[in-house]
Amino acid sequence: MTERPPLVVKIGGGLLRTEGLDGLRRACAEAIELARDRPVLVVPGGGPFADAVRAVDAQVDLADDVAHALALRAMDQLGTLLAPLLPSAEPLMRLVVPRSLALVLAAQAFGGRPEVPQSWAVTSDSLAVLAAGAIGAEEAILLKPVAGVVARSNDAPVRALTAGELEALQDAGGGRAVDPYLPEAIRRTCVTVIVRAPGGIGTRIVPA
Repeated sequence: MTERPPLVVKIGGGLLRTEGLDGLRRACAEAIELARDRPVLVVPGGGPFADAVRAVDAQVDLADDVAHALALRAMDQLGTLLAPLLPSAEPLMRLVVPRSLALVLAAQAFGGRPEVPQSWAVTSDSLAVLAAGAIGAEEAILLKPVAGVVARSNDAPVRALTAGELEALQDAGGGRAVDPYLPEAIRRTCVTVIVRAPGGIGTRIVPA
């Protein structure tokens, strides 16, 4: 039987913010289940740890490279919370195909990569997609405390979008469930992205 291509799963820090450790546990359980029949690379979000970096940046106007480095370390702080919830996960310092289930060490895996823009427009959403492109994954799942991408607040999630449609939606003030760079990250990598809550259906975003 042909081995299925690897999959990237981003576990968003927003789950910690809105649901506490229970949200992270549900997401980790899903990542473990997905890794039963294909290699899965878990990318941690930043959540409240990244919020703290944003607050410092707003106060003292950090240099872009400093803010970027601190934001990557914020992802590693969430990763520290995820590690005991993913007991079988191998810690990875590089963007390579995992043997089974692996957890990215963000500061080492993404630091010093010139192809990664140093901007708040690029969060762990886009980093997960760039990681998927780097390891040859066809899909990235972004697990967040949202039902999917919406055009306006209180709208039902849009079930399918192209990267261009997402970009137009964001230009019009919608699509705030994901970061502004995501359409470009999808076009760069040709990775399909699914934005959803653990166990949900969500929004599927394709390159074109």
